[in-house]
Amino acid sequence: MHADRFGQPMTTASARAAALYDDAVDCLFALQPGSDTHIDEALTLDPDFALAHCVKARSLLMAGDAVEGRRFAIRGRDLAVPLPRRERSHADIVCRVVHGESAAALAMVREHAAAYPRDAVPLSFALGVYGLLGFGGYRDFHAQQVELLESVAPAWGEDWWFLASWGWAYVEAGRAEVGIPMLDRALELKPDNANAVHGRVHGCYEQGAVAEGEAFIDAWLPSYPRDGVLHGHLAWHQALFALQRGDAERARCIYRDAVRPAASAALPMFTLIDCASLLLRGILYGHPLGAEEQRELAAFVEARFPKPSIPFVNVHLAMAHACVDDRDALADLERGVGALIEEDRQASGPVVAEVCAAIAAYAAGRYHLAARLLAAAMPDFERLGGSHAQRDVLIDLSICAHRYAGAVESAQSVAQERWQCRAQHLNQEWLAHLGIVPQPKAVASSP
Repeated sequence: MHADRFGQPMTTASARAAALYDDAVDCLFALQPGSDTHIDEALTLDPDFALAHCVKARSLLMAGDAVEGRRFAIRGRDLAVPLPRRERSHADIVCRVVHGESAAALAMVREHAAAYPRDAVPLSFALGVYGLLGFGGYRDFHAQQVELLESVAPAWGEDWWFLASWGWAYVEAGRAEVGIPMLDRALELKPDNANAVHGRVHGCYEQGAVAEGEAFIDAWLPSYPRDGVLHGHLAWHQALFALQRGDAERARCIYRDAVRPAASAALPMFTLIDCASLLLRGILYGHPLGAEEQRELAAFVEARFPKPSIPFVNVHLAMAHACVDDRDALADLERGVGALIEEDRQASGPVVAEVCAAIAAYAAGRYHLAARLLAAAMPDFERLGGSHAQRDVLIDLSICAHRYAGAVESAQSVAQERWQCRAQHLNQEWLAHLGIVPQPKAVASSP
């Protein structure tokens, strides 16, 4: 028996297979290409290596092959039946995640983490904005992530994966001043960790450090392979920073080069979310992309997303349909989302339907209705999942809806509410065009 790099025993007779397993996990955690090559070699050396089958399942999921991912996850679980309890639990969690049993998987992750705090792979499924907590429909999933990581932190010390995960959780929970030093240390320990780079960029966004964030991505991204799963999304952040500076042409160039469907090597879900939200922001800010980009997005959505799925995707499908002014598709989406809610298949609950309806209303020029729907839904935006930077497009939409409905004071209030707790993220010229003036944060008086 050998141990992984986190000190967890693994049942395999091959030291080389164990080392390759570590390499594969590191590639997955750093969001670097190469995990498939490493884990395939490990399985060639030891076809009965249960946890290697689990990593292969995760690697296939990241490549968008859920069918093969489920097959490897089942094989890993079956091989783990006679193994020690940790490996059985580890494999069972992976199998439940791959099969979409999210609530059961999350409960098992919590129990598993309490017993085996350094078993990184099961723990990792609960983390990030698209993980079991992020897509679990919780109003406080960012805070829950911090709480989970704090509970296991005494077992970790300095590890590049853990520091990156913990630091980003703090950033999204509104504690960037705590999270950013962790992310910086994670990058010192492993400079090619795209996951830590991503968290660090979010830290810049949350602090309103546009120039710093843009320079950081500009310096790091050229070293990242174009087929890296996060390449398109980091480019999306580049474009978002450019929009914040009012440089619409740079944002368009970045979109065409690295974000649009034909350029992105990410999962279709990631590509949809990035493209739809960036195109909608361009429209809201008065810098829409051209007809070619709209046609490409429409064709991509039609080919890849024939029906509604998880809430965060559904909201971005609504954005995509609105960007290309496809009213029929918006109506079909609303009906489909409504049916999923009735079947209790939308973890976010009704907020997803409210947001989709608001986007459809805005696209139809019914600004009063859009503003009312978004105001009602705003307390539950976090239940959709995603990061603050991603969900902020809905706040931008709410500002525009209120403004075009003639409610300038309400538009100002929506913007001001965000500025009171987070950095100012919006382009000043755009705000001035809307008649909105940023006000300084209220400072608590001394007792």
